[in-house]
Amino acid sequence: MPGSKDVIYLDKYEAVRSRDSELARDRLFSVYGADGFAKRSGSFGIRANYARLTAVGLGFCSYEAPVSLTFPEANFVRQFFSIQGRASFATSRGSSLIGAWTPIVSGNSRLRLEFGEDYRQLVLRIDTPTLERTMKALAGDASDRRLELSESDPNASSMSFLRRQVFHLAEELETFADQYSPLARAELERDLIVRFLLGHEHNFSDLLRREPRSAGRSVVARIEAFIEANWSRPIDLDEIAGVANVGVRTVFREFARAGKGSPAQFAKRVRLQRAAEFLRSPVETTTVTGVAFRCGFHNVGRFAADYLRLHGELPSETLKRASSTL
Repeated sequence: MPGSKDVIYLDKYEAVRSRDSELARDRLFSVYGADGFAKRSGSFGIRANYARLTAVGLGFCSYEAPVSLTFPEANFVRQFFSIQGRASFATSRGSSLIGAWTPIVSGNSRLRLEFGEDYRQLVLRIDTPTLERTMKALAGDASDRRLELSESDPNASSMSFLRRQVFHLAEELETFADQYSPLARAELERDLIVRFLLGHEHNFSDLLRREPRSAGRSVVARIEAFIEANWSRPIDLDEIAGVANVGVRTVFREFARAGKGSPAQFAKRVRLQRAAEFLRSPVETTTVTGVAFRCGFHNVGRFAADYLRLHGELPSETLKRASSTL
């Protein structure tokens, strides 16, 4: 259950686990970028883990006794997701308790965190330049306008979905991180960034809600050919729009009109075809999990279900039949 108080997240990415407050201070400064640390009364204990993808960082922390932390300005945004206990954050815009989720906490001002006794949370960090590039690609905006994210309270239903996705990412990284291909990691990161942008208000929100302009069906054919030739690379929104010389929203509209779903769905079908080729021509070390991750699938169960729908049998059955002829 996401957010269960009995679960420790991201244990494979331990940053610090100690009752030594001086050691904790050093690690919080070097790993998390803090520049101030103070512990209050009580028996001190910290357990903190931090996983870094490319533009996305995901951290877990647990404090036994009250602790204060400060951070300087930074070129990324944060969002906090409480699991247990009481805590608050403060920036130049004001202060607020940390609940099931917080508003976006930008890096434009100093940040102060006050953690209470037996407090636990996940914190999501996303680099601001990557957010801006992704947003401008989604909106089809080639201007020099900067992304301005709203720091007001976000929509509850959108945040409930994002919270589940953040906790799911933590579970996926803990279970499968060592097996992820670069493609699978990039796809995980892209999906989370897009969901983050769609879940928050910003100065591009109105543009996203507008109907995109129409384009010819040749857009779909050009993008499908590009994806087939580059199936082992992550889907890049800017790149696929550039291939067709249209905006990203126009790409999605034309795929939907053609009954093709989306570029990502088409890429999934192509990767499932490649997976079948690998399973039908195995070597001694071939496994279903290895093929799934090689082809960009980061959830083996969903990979097996999708493979069954497309190919009429489980990937393990394909591999078993092919291996019997080795």
